Amino acid sequence: MEMDLQKTKEARRDTPGKQEEGADCPLETYGGSSHSKDSPKNDSLDHRDTNSTRGAPNVNQRRRPANLTYDDEACQRGSGPPQMASSTSLSSKAMMNIPTALELGAKEQRLLASAKRHPPVTKSTLSELDLPCIMSNINLRMDANFDRDLHFKPDLDGEKGRRKRREATDYWEAMAVEISIYAYYASQGEDDGGQDAPVDQRQSFEPRLPAMFETLQDVLKTLVPERDHPSVMQNLEVALLMQQIQKGVLDMVGVAKWLAALLKTHCAPMRDEWADTMVEQISSGSRSQNSTEVVCGLQTLFAILEAMKLDVANHQIRAFRVLLIEDTIPFLQEYFRGKIERDNFRVESSRLWYLNLRERELRRMEKSAQTDSFWPISLLLRGISESLLQFRSPEAFPETFIFDSDRLWQLRACLQNLINLDICWFIFESYIHTQKRYLSAPAQTYATFRSRIGSLMEENEDCFRGSPQWLKNVRCIALEIARFACAACCCDAMVSDNVIAPIEAALEWHLSNEAGLFQFFQNSLREKLLAATFNSAKKYLTMSPLAICESQRGHPQSTVSQQHYDVERISMRLAHMGVLHWKVWAPILYVRESVSPTDVATSHVSPMEMTDVARSLTR
Repeated sequence: MEMDLQKTKEARRDTPGKQEEGADCPLETYGGSSHSKDSPKNDSLDHRDTNSTRGAPNVNQRRRPANLTYDDEACQRGSGPPQMASSTSLSSKAMMNIPTALELGAKEQRLLASAKRHPPVTKSTLSELDLPCIMSNINLRMDANFDRDLHFKPDLDGEKGRRKRREATDYWEAMAVEISIYAYYASQGEDDGGQDAPVDQRQSFEPRLPAMFETLQDVLKTLVPERDHPSVMQNLEVALLMQQIQKGVLDMVGVAKWLAALLKTHCAPMRDEWADTMVEQISSGSRSQNSTEVVCGLQTLFAILEAMKLDVANHQIRAFRVLLIEDTIPFLQEYFRGKIERDNFRVESSRLWYLNLRERELRRMEKSAQTDSFWPISLLLRGISESLLQFRSPEAFPETFIFDSDRLWQLRACLQNLINLDICWFIFESYIHTQKRYLSAPAQTYATFRSRIGSLMEENEDCFRGSPQWLKNVRCIALEIARFACAACCCDAMVSDNVIAPIEAALEWHLSNEAGLFQFFQNSLREKLLAATFNSAKKYLTMSPLAICESQRGHPQSTVSQQHYDVERISMRLAHMGVLHWKVWAPILYVRESVSPTDVATSHVSPMEMTDVARSLTR
């Protein structure tokens, strides 16, 4: 349906002059909903992580770029419903009639009735990117210790992301239909008949355009300095804009140009081209009377606003990174103590896990053996290492590692791949030896073998052992090993079944069974991992969180083998997590006599035993 929003030039906009600020927006300009330490953002204590849903990229910086997906629903959950402008009568009271002359289809009528009432980007959805939310974001504080390039990005992955994209598409399609209806009424010189809702509710809908302008005004005021707020209020006065639309005299191109000039004044230079695109889309839509094209421009406008907010938030992360890291331990201690005191976080299972590690280690030690000050944390590191190395995936890591669980699953995938790679290399070498052949350049062959087989193994990280997809991937790995074997034995390029069959059978058996090769290489890797982890942890115990973080920059690789490099990197990451965890939880949980009356009552450990543990751990 064609539309006409621009009959005259009655709504000229004053283009703002250039401001003193550069592209970066001042931090103090952005307020937001307050968050206390008692209710931080991304508080995920009420969920359990399961290995069945995790990808696990390699720890050697092959994982995806560090980022935080901001949850635009979380701050709404913590602070009530979205706060819209006070002029709710424009956006939520009057119903708008659907003119029968337009002959809208069932889809258009459904969209008008059921699509979201507000645009995908609002002040409320962006509130998690406000500085108070950033400073109280537990996941961000933890991730800042491990990822130097940490940044926010829109959360568009998974089922939740698909739902958001679908809702956004429905909203903008409904908006295009609504604009066509406004244009129709304006061209006919009629009002929308919306003072009283019609008897047939299917022939009416709640308009979205007023709420969109209110949202635009609200979001802009969070992104521009306060001195520009009067200009925003004047040029985006909702009542006036709606009156101009209803009369068919709104200069939408003028509004777009004013917005572009305002945004260019305050956004990063790389967003300027985007702003020009927005103006061109709205101008083209106005010239052709195409509401869909105008809506494309509005989509671009709100995408720019979201990008600007992300730019500001990521600038704030960089600016406050040192503070976030250095404050990690006291912040987490205060947070978890409050949770435990209010009985909102049960830690008795984690305490029992640690006590069991201690008892098991004491049984293995000789009675005359002495423990040093490092022994208590070594128990923790040893226990976590076992969970990472064991054949079958653990159901979950101890509850106290709730904000480290993703990193632990990644480390486990890396270690399991190292063990499996050793098994593959052993099978390859065994076949070569049965053919009475020898590798002329074993180091070079191993490097190529590792690269090609390792990439195939990563495809198996999300598959259960024995599943059809797992078996399919194992056969692909066996075929690649057979190709290497044929190349090493100078055989034909075509790999025969006689070569593939024994390699495939051996590979499937050893990757499916804990005994044998898996156990052998597991024990070998355990020894290397614990030695390297203990060595790093002893250094980290005397360092600040920031010093630990900075010490891992530029770790050299060229002087050591790839496998040794991998073990070193994994051990440094594990020691980093372990030391931070110990500094937070040792005084709260592991080396104190009790946590709370409830925890002591349900832990089945007597006060005498608690006292004995505390004394032995603090010797």
